Amino acid sequence: MRAWDFIKGLKAPIYFTSISPVLIGWAFTGFRISYLVSILLAVTISMQAGMNLAMDYFDHANSRPLRNEDTVYPLGSYFIEKLGVKPADIRFSFVAMLTIAVVTGLSVVYLTRNLLLLYLGLTAVFLSILYVVPPIKLGARGVGEVATFFSFGPFPVLGTIIALNHQITLVEILVSLSLGLLASSIRYLHHLPEDRENGFRVSHFRTIYPIMLVTASIMISVSRTMIIAAVIIFIVSLVHIVYLPRTPLSIARKTNYSVGIHFLFTILVIASVVLL
Repeated sequence: MRAWDFIKGLKAPIYFTSISPVLIGWAFTGFRISYLVSILLAVTISMQAGMNLAMDYFDHANSRPLRNEDTVYPLGSYFIEKLGVKPADIRFSFVAMLTIAVVTGLSVVYLTRNLLLLYLGLTAVFLSILYVVPPIKLGARGVGEVATFFSFGPFPVLGTIIALNHQITLVEILVSLSLGLLASSIRYLHHLPEDRENGFRVSHFRTIYPIMLVTASIMISVSRTMIIAAVIIFIVSLVHIVYLPRTPLSIARKTNYSVGIHFLFTILVIASVVLL
């Protein structure tokens, strides 16, 4: 298996959506040196890996076709359909990754003695299970963005701040909500071809998707230190929206731009917290 195929199978660039909340939460604490940061990164990355592999497994089980396999963000089970990995191996892998996420998360709760982290973690795991596992499968019912919003926005950002024993203010909350919206916009863009062509989500894409992006920039503008970041994200988002193609499959091929906006948001927010 070539390294590039492995990267595509894992959809590796999307893993930044797991790393970003921890980095932002850490920035709000002044990048205080703590071994807990590496543990929190392990929790979020293993959770992301588990969810991605679980989606691969259930996409194959439900005979979802492999599409956009020439991009870094293929739809469907690239490992199974393209690389010939056995479904049983994928199933073992996603169970192992989710188990690591839970055990590592519990170690954070033990080390910090903070039950709020336990509640946040259990809710995140519950939402992740509902996202991929039958019969609920939020991801296949057009509401997967709900789980994505909380699991890659408020929960990890605020959880990191709490774990590092720092006070949460309105700014941290707004930034975490904005990050959740951007993570949800990535999920929405990437999975749009899996929705019904004449369904609500596809038909109203040019309303729903821009609202996610624009709202994310507007919310952080409440903070004076985030004004520059908010303006930049707002302008970049508008340019991205204007040049989006019309068909769902073509739109999904632009996932890298949505991931880029998420990355830019993270860098600008961290710079605003550290420098301003």
